[in-house]
Parts: sequence; structure tokens; C-alpha cells
Amino acid sequence: MNFLAQNIGRIEPPTGTVQVTGDPSSFVATLIRNGLTLLIITAFIVDLIWTIFAGYRFIFAGGESKNISSAWSQIYWGLIGMVVILGSFAIIKLVQTFFGVDLLTTFSIPAGSQ
Repeated sequence: MNFLAQNIGRIEPPTGTVQVTGDPSSFVATLIRNGLTLLIITAFIVDLIWTIFAGYRFIFAGGESKNISSAWSQIYWGLIGMVVILGSFAIIKLVQTFFGVDLLTTFSIPAGSQ
């Protein structure tokens, strides 16, 4: 009974749980930073694929004006999407420069063993 009375109000993590050290807000900041990076990269890749397929639709339109118009519209919106994505990346970089915060992780290609 004495053991239970000592542990009332204490929350212990289960065994095998990784202990987080340092400031908990850095974990949240890292999570947001990685989420932004993933979102921008994914959006750009999806938009690039969208525009490439629109180009194929234009090439294989077969001279039909309705198909050509639809393909041009898809290409147009794909290019506008790329401008918006690159603009958001530029805004994030400007905020980083002016306020001295790191919103995106540095993109690097891992070097092979030498």
C-alpha cells in the first residue's frame, strides 16, 4: 500500500519508450519544418507530373479543338500551380532571411563512401 501511495500523481512511461531530452518545443518545430518541406516537395512533384500528362494530352489530341483546349487549360493551370509553389518557397526563404529562423531543412544529397 505504501508503494501505491508514493506513486499517486506520477506518470511513468512504459518500458522501452525512448526518452525525449531537451526542449519539447524543438520537437514540434522540427515536425512542422519537416512537414513543410515534405508538402512543398510533394506538391511540386505532383504538379510536374500533372503538367507532363497535360503535355501528352496535347500531343495526342488528334487535332480536335475540344481536346486541344482542354489540354491547354490543364497545362496553364499546371504552370500556375508551379508558380504558386515556387512563390511559397521564396516567401519561406525571405522569412528565414529577415527573421533568422530556420523554416525548412537544408536539402542535401548524401555522399557515398570514399
